[in-house]
Amino acid sequence: MQSFENKIQSAISAGKIPGAVTVASKKSGSFSYSKAHGPHSLKDDASEPLKTDGIFWIASCTKLLTAICVLQCVERLQFTLDEDVARLLPELKDLEIVQGFDPETGAPKLVKATKFITLRHLLTHTSGLAYDHVTPELIQWRASRGETCSLTAGTLVHRYNTPLMFEPGEAFQYSTGLDWAGKMIERANNMTLEQYMQRYIMTPLILEDLTFHIEKHPSLLSRYVGMTSRKGGETPFGNPANPTGAVVHSEDVVWTQDQIDDCGGIGAYISMPSYQKIVQSITISDGKLLNPASNNELFKGQLSDTQLAIVHAAFQIDDMRAIMAPGLPKETRADYALGGMIVTEDVEGRRRKGTMYWGGFPNLAWWADREAGVSGVYGSQLVPTGDKQTGGMFEEFEKAVYAEVESA
Repeated sequence: MQSFENKIQSAISAGKIPGAVTVASKKSGSFSYSKAHGPHSLKDDASEPLKTDGIFWIASCTKLLTAICVLQCVERLQFTLDEDVARLLPELKDLEIVQGFDPETGAPKLVKATKFITLRHLLTHTSGLAYDHVTPELIQWRASRGETCSLTAGTLVHRYNTPLMFEPGEAFQYSTGLDWAGKMIERANNMTLEQYMQRYIMTPLILEDLTFHIEKHPSLLSRYVGMTSRKGGETPFGNPANPTGAVVHSEDVVWTQDQIDDCGGIGAYISMPSYQKIVQSITISDGKLLNPASNNELFKGQLSDTQLAIVHAAFQIDDMRAIMAPGLPKETRADYALGGMIVTEDVEGRRRKGTMYWGGFPNLAWWADREAGVSGVYGSQLVPTGDKQTGGMFEEFEKAVYAEVESA
């Protein structure tokens, strides 16, 4: 891994990317890697070196954890993947679909959905729900009500209770589905999502550093990795407008530390070695989190041809691919599974067909390759998302891992 370490240290020293933690392993135990690179923070030139136990806000990497919890609940027959979620989430009953706006009054045109939302829809971003702050129609809908969009203010139920963008099951749009799924878990088990994850994910794997409320845990807060940003603004897709802009300390942590709810799509904090142990568990299907049938279900592609066409069209846009498939070529074919995106063909020198992957807003990324038995995570705290220099470094990391594994 020395060549990779030289590359990432050179990039950090040149101010191209912030510090990062990289962790990877192979099923047989023949390969295990954990390394911290660069400083803990850019706030002070004399910042201490980053350590592997640094705590990261993992944003959408939280979604995998929630998906695992969902399948555990399905195993216990608390609910099914294909029933109407309104039994536990009455807020999602009889939702309306936005179908434009009156050109004179600006009033939204809303029609009742004819299909109900299922848990499978929530996990695969096919429910019709969407993040309002990045969806023009929902921004306009909010404005028509005298409201503004907020990723962080208020309760989960308040801020994510929006109309649909399409009939459930008919399209694909990245969404708040996993946040709602987390609320479903809470109501079925009469505990918070953090309490559930502590009991059913962290305890079986003998891990201790997960939280949704870092402000309540001084020992974790002291290890929280400083947020950074790339100067130059954002593209219409939310990527850095200047891919080579300076990387500086950021006081804006994006996800504020005063959350009311445990948001299963975006809200967790954890160290990279701990997160990797979770990814490794599902990669090797060790039975500590899911039974074999559920573990297989987690990795199965779920999208229809119509939905796949939406994903593949997005991959052709460089800025979208940098967010949805960091470091992957545009010709990559992919599907969406219950736990994340999967590649449906080998990527040369890297992950195999069926590998599941996803990432988190501050440019984190993970992959789980069951065929090769290889998994890994790249932890960063850099905004905006979809940073191409970070994506390139993640690609270098993954290539180095496979080269090391195959030479062992």
